Amino acid sequence: MTRIGPFAGAFLLMALALPAALGETIDLPPLEPSPAMATRLRWLQYTMVSGRVLVSSSHTTRITVPLQVSLDGRRRERQSLNINNALTNVQYELITPVEQLSVTVTDSAQLSISRVWHDGKYELQFQQIPGKPIQLAVAEAGSKRALEAESFWHLSIAQPEIVRRHLVPVLEMLHPLWQLSDMGRAIEDLLFERAQSQPQPDRQRWASLVADLASSKFSVRQNAERELSKAGQVVVPYLQNLDRSRLDAEQAYRVRSLVESLAVGYEDTADRIVIWLAGDEHVWLSLLSRGELTKRRVAAEQLTAIIGPIDFHPTAADSTREAQLERVNNRLRHPGAQKKP
Repeated sequence: MTRIGPFAGAFLLMALALPAALGETIDLPPLEPSPAMATRLRWLQYTMVSGRVLVSSSHTTRITVPLQVSLDGRRRERQSLNINNALTNVQYELITPVEQLSVTVTDSAQLSISRVWHDGKYELQFQQIPGKPIQLAVAEAGSKRALEAESFWHLSIAQPEIVRRHLVPVLEMLHPLWQLSDMGRAIEDLLFERAQSQPQPDRQRWASLVADLASSKFSVRQNAERELSKAGQVVVPYLQNLDRSRLDAEQAYRVRSLVESLAVGYEDTADRIVIWLAGDEHVWLSLLSRGELTKRRVAAEQLTAIIGPIDFHPTAADSTREAQLERVNNRLRHPGAQKKP
């Protein structure tokens, strides 16, 4: 499985070349819940927070909507809803002559999606579990692709076409006003604009502050944590990418606290996500594969500023760049390749 971005100490990725058969894409029919079922699905509030789907309700007491079944010709829908002390649980299923779609929300933050054609020619599986990478698997035309990422936005930057075709239509069935593909393109454009207008953060200073988190003096530890906190969301990828095996207990505790405190608990906007992703080496690694030469050059400059010189030439032939990308990816997969605090 391809993993994109840092998660739980893992450093993986760029997408490897897709099998040729995956170019034989399938026309996917639109997802159209019946009006009654769509209304019930939208009784809830769906938000994207740090690239994760969260489901909430204005109700704070226990509410259960029993299983609802709708039969319309050869279509069948089933839905149940349970809200318990603001934790929301939803089960929705749509069966048509072509496919079966299932959406399950557990405790407001765990989301599972399955979309399978009866003839076996298409399958989508999506899993979002708190504290774990999100997972997306797509099979069509005899080929299968499995991906992992820290967030929807990491996944969207690494594989925009796969996300646009397969995942976005299901998510926007729940929240039709999201316009996730447009926001993904806006985030990418803003990342390049920011890269060309703002200097890279002083990561050497961050490394020094992380080292100070292990100081024997309480005042030094407190000051270091305070200064790292002042850096804001842009420091989060750096902290997440630290080799935890090289941190003592005090450092690990304070780094974890900083990441948790800097996590934004309100709905994503393009500007805020750009600040969060701007210092993430895995994001710039993904952007090295863009078709536009100017974007590859900027991405290479940004990645060099973050991890040091890389063996990548934006003007090289496609086959050469593919091999270079794999070497850079392998470098990021090993904690020893990261700058030490």
